[in-house]
Amino acid sequence: MKTQIITTEQELIAIKDSWNDLVRNNPETNAPFFSWDWFYHSWLHFGKPSHWELSVVTVAEGLRVVGILPLVRWVSKSCGVSYRLLGFCDVGMLPRNMIYFDVLSDCELVFREIWAKLFLDKSSWDMIELVNIPELSRFHKFCLDPKNLVRSALIRRQGFNAPIIELGGTLDDYFEMLDSKARKDLRRRMRKFKDYGDAKNLRFFEKREEIDEGLQMLFEVHRRSWKGEFSNPHYIDFYKEITAVLSERGEVIIAAAILNTKPISAGYILTNNDTYFSLINDHDTQFRELAPGMILFVHELDYLIKSGKKKFDFCGTTYDYKERLSNNNINHSTFQIFHNGFKSRFIYSAKTFWLPCIRKILRKQEPNDLIEKIEYQ
Repeated sequence: MKTQIITTEQELIAIKDSWNDLVRNNPETNAPFFSWDWFYHSWLHFGKPSHWELSVVTVAEGLRVVGILPLVRWVSKSCGVSYRLLGFCDVGMLPRNMIYFDVLSDCELVFREIWAKLFLDKSSWDMIELVNIPELSRFHKFCLDPKNLVRSALIRRQGFNAPIIELGGTLDDYFEMLDSKARKDLRRRMRKFKDYGDAKNLRFFEKREEIDEGLQMLFEVHRRSWKGEFSNPHYIDFYKEITAVLSERGEVIIAAAILNTKPISAGYILTNNDTYFSLINDHDTQFRELAPGMILFVHELDYLIKSGKKKFDFCGTTYDYKERLSNNNINHSTFQIFHNGFKSRFIYSAKTFWLPCIRKILRKQEPNDLIEKIEYQ
């Protein structure tokens, strides 16, 4: 096996097809946000302007790429100390992250090759932070095996708990799955929306020639939501470009609830063979009493069932209402990894000893996301 670290845009462009084939053929990574296109446009619009350097680790067997860990490198600072951090190009738009591997290869061997390459190149980083790794993934299991942490240490923290709905049957069957309180609340909101006097319409945009209209509705709703304008103007450019790419593949749907001609809620949905990934769900605060986001969710679910999908993935941050509406969840962990160099050891000591001591002296509450730590092997 040949392992290398990609550091230039030209090298990254050269592995586009290999990357997309790798994620598409693996059930663990068959989602549009794992695609080369999503990574490239995220880095282009957010990482590159912020001077994040490419540090993508690849493993090849002959001419065939069998493993990819999509990392970038930047300088971070904590308690006045600067350090070099390796991590995913995660700018708040990724519900989970993964290492990509060929299902026909020995995945543990691929992981070990990537791990060895990272530690061979340890002079270029002080900490690796791998956020939101699914607990059921094989990479998660690999990270927690002490024999893989030679001359290193690891801190495991709680990542997202992403509620999901596993479907079977009709929309009525889904309603029956809910507890009586959630079921009554949803039906009450649907009646209220139905009885509202203005002309109502639900639209789903998925064809390439209509997707831009849906995207403009999404931007319009977002401007009037509690979130306000996109905090970073690059978000609009990112969504325009990635939507154009994914719509050609039939991997994106934009849903909108419309009163008269005004969109009052909108959702951005990614799809694969059996799952809807609900990436964005916004509503106009002026119509909050109608709960337009919840109304849109019900219609999205109905649309999903009729199209033969089996799973609705809420993605991202957990809200109470999502947990009430779901029947399962995907737990995630975030790993912080350190090598045996001086600064790396210092950062590990600061995170596990000195900062807790300081918080105790100042009577500040400890973060409750720490799950476990594995000391230097």
